[in-house]
This record gives sequence, C-alpha cells and structure tokens, in this order.
Amino acid sequence: MRRFFGKRVGDMVYVEGDEFVHLKNVLRMNVGEQLIAFLNDENEYVCQIEKMEKGRAICAITGTSVCECNPRKNIVLFQAITKGPKFEFIVQKATEIGITKVVPFVSDYVIAKVNEHKVERLNTIAMNACKQCERTIVPVIDSAKTVEEIVESFKDFDIVLFANERADSGEKPREIVKAKNIAIIVGSEGGFSQREKDLFIEKGAVTISLGKRILRAETASVAMMSLISILSGN
Repeated sequence: MRRFFGKRVGDMVYVEGDEFVHLKNVLRMNVGEQLIAFLNDENEYVCQIEKMEKGRAICAITGTSVCECNPRKNIVLFQAITKGPKFEFIVQKATEIGITKVVPFVSDYVIAKVNEHKVERLNTIAMNACKQCERTIVPVIDSAKTVEEIVESFKDFDIVLFANERADSGEKPREIVKAKNIAIIVGSEGGFSQREKDLFIEKGAVTISLGKRILRAETASVAMMSLISILSGN
C-alpha cells in the first residue's frame, strides 16, 4: 500500500502539497483507493480516499496501528557540515538507521555552509527516507551550531561519543544499552582539530575509533550511526 505524509483534521486525513501531486499526477490514485498515512506520530493510519479537491485528497481513517519502525532510543547526530551532496546522503542514511535528530555544526576545518533553503531540502530528504524505511516520525534537522554550542548540550545526554580518525584505539562505550539519550559526533572532510578533540574529552565525550583506515566523512558517519544504533538496541 502506498505511503504518504498528511495532516489530521478531525476524523479525516488531508494529503496536500507535493504529496498530493505525487498521489494524483504520478500514481493517478482516485476516490475509493486505500493508502497508509503518516502524521509524524507513533502510529500509521490506513485510509481510504473519500474526496479529491483542488490541491488535496481527503481521506477517511479506517484503521490504526503502532509503527514498529520508529527509533527506540533518542540518538542525536552532531555532524560537522560537509559539502552539499554528502550532507544530504548523511541525512538520508540517518533517517533509515533510526537517528532522531541531526544537528549540523561548524568545526575548525568546515568549509561548507547550511542555510535555510538547504535545511528545507534536508527536511524533504528526511521525509522521503521515512516513507522508504517505513518509520512515521521524521527526524529533526536543526539549524547550524558552533562547536561551543554543541558541547554545552552534552549535559543533556547519558553518553556522548565522537569518532576520532587518528585514535589508535577507542574506548568501548559502557552501559550503552541502558542509555536512552545518546549523542554521536562526526567530523567533516578535514576531521577535527586537536583543540576540538581536547574540548570534547574535557566535556565528557568518549573517543571511538572506527579503525586504522581513514574513512570519508559520509562513510564515517554511516559507520558510527550503525555501530551505536546496533550496540544500543535501537
């Protein structure tokens, strides 16, 4: 059954905007057909199209079930800003892996930028990835932060882990299965400066090594997210 993001109005679900264009013009769906609606909550809703209006499809909810594909843990990715296509790839994979929030930040070696237009596009990528992997809650894409801002948020997490590309060996994250709020920090193409590494450790972050080979930023991000998601039971 086709999946669409919509909004609930009383007992009905409205499919609007680009989702409606895809439903009507690409898939050529019509009154009487069924779909699964996501409303950015824990459930998925089986709906039947009751009416097609200009710019929207009005659907009646015929069934509700809890989505089994949403993340079980609150895992936040602090990702140093990479060049556009790489960051889009990271957001897509973060959604599939089960990250709840992506926070871009500017590190010492970052050369790219994230503006409001890019954030809007990243949100669209995350939404489409949700439909593909069948989770119903879209990860939050935050506005860009500084290194100093992200370290101030370390206190909000049970454990903070950062990928250190020059570490011979990292620590084994202790008690990660019990942790409910987990932060992951991954660098950009240039990695982290020594100042940043020292600051992370000073503020309580745990160094993680992804091996002796130097990985591309997007590879390191996917590897780190997958590792922590699996180890934590997410």
